[in-house]
Order: sequence, then C-alpha cells, then structure tokens
Amino acid sequence: MGLFSSKKELEATDVDFEQLKFFRVTDSKMIYDYADMLMRRYPIVLNFTDCLISEANEVLLFLTGVLYACDGEIVKIQDKIYLMAQKSDLIGPTLTNFVNDYRKQ
Repeated sequence: MGLFSSKKELEATDVDFEQLKFFRVTDSKMIYDYADMLMRRYPIVLNFTDCLISEANEVLLFLTGVLYACDGEIVKIQDKIYLMAQKSDLIGPTLTNFVNDYRKQ
C-alpha cells in the first residue's frame, strides 16, 4: 500500500425525496439546526432570496465547513438556491434527478 494510493470509488446511495428538507432562509438564526440536519445525513435545500447577503455568506461559509467534515458538497440549483448533501447521496438517482430538473441552464 503506497503513500499515494488512489481513492476508493464513491458508491452512490439513494435517499427518499421525502427526506429532502426545504428552507427559506431569512437570517442566520437556524444555522446550527441546518448543520445538525446535515450531520444526520438529511439533504437540505436553502433558498436565500429573502436574506441579506452578509447573513447568507455567514450561513454558507459555516455549512461549507460542516459539509467538508461530513464528506458533503454544495450544489447551486438556481441563483440563491443551494442543495447541500453527502457526496454519495448527490450521485444517487433521487438527488441527481432533482438537480437536473431544477438547475437553471
């Protein structure tokens, strides 16, 4: 086993669409609740259209760290709308279809 061995192939996992949580963010008050959901492997969609840019940046920066620690990723769906989930869930059929259906081209 070498020092520079290749990474294991990521295996796709599927989540039910009912597990996907949607939130309209207006401030950073629920930042720890969002983090808790991500750590419990719930995919979340955050809509920042009614949020100040400074508060949206605070939420996004914090949750980016949480996702990094949990091997997750952020996907921009539309302007100010983001999907956050585990990488393995994002390559699963449910979230792949969701992203393809709602992403602005």
